[in-house]
Amino acid sequence: MTTNDDDLSVEAILEALEAAHAGEEPVVVAGLRERKKHRARQRISNVATALFLAEGFDNVTVARIAEVSEVSEQTVFNYFPTKESMFFDRSESNVEALADAVRHRGRESLGEVVVNTLFGGIPLDRWDGMDEAHSLRLFRRFCEVAESSPTLRAAPYVEFERFTATVGASLAERIGRDSDDPEVELTAIVIAGLARVWALATYTQVQRVSSLAALERAVRADVVRAAHLAAPTLDAFDNLDSRP
Repeated sequence: MTTNDDDLSVEAILEALEAAHAGEEPVVVAGLRERKKHRARQRISNVATALFLAEGFDNVTVARIAEVSEVSEQTVFNYFPTKESMFFDRSESNVEALADAVRHRGRESLGEVVVNTLFGGIPLDRWDGMDEAHSLRLFRRFCEVAESSPTLRAAPYVEFERFTATVGASLAERIGRDSDDPEVELTAIVIAGLARVWALATYTQVQRVSSLAALERAVRADVVRAAHLAAPTLDAFDNLDSRP
């Protein structure tokens, strides 16, 4: 997936990403060593993203990412266990955010919490500080690459067990059950289904909209429609959660 567009070259994308992340530090103030590790991880992530978007996921090797990042392949794997985890480098934090939201929710219904948390996880923040039109163009390319690679299309199914285990543990904690309780397992699977609808709707709608705000509205509408079908299961869990 090469391109002749100057602003979608490896160099241009990398420059834009690094400008967007300039001065970024972890949310929790850490020591000098941790800040250096954070910056090293972000550099590898930026390089990998630029290469993936410019050349396509399956055409880029870990060796190439290491070379452009000026680190060893082992250093790359110290931060990212797989090449896929470099592409979906926000997915783990998004799953944890969803699990925390489920665990600590107040009076909101489970369906409301899931939908609202999913929209807190749209990975647009990796291009904060850019011109909106350019951010949208990069995000379109990100979705195109994700859809065009067989490896990336399979990744959500590979991660399905981890997703349901993480969210299921939070659900089980809420109602004092074991994680392998059938009602907990089914609810976690339904939530995973809504997350998949969110991702696929994003890939589709990003090609049709002209602004990030319009993207959020369109994807939210699709997810809310799916959430109506999921409501019986999520509402049933709310009833379990409301028992003493």
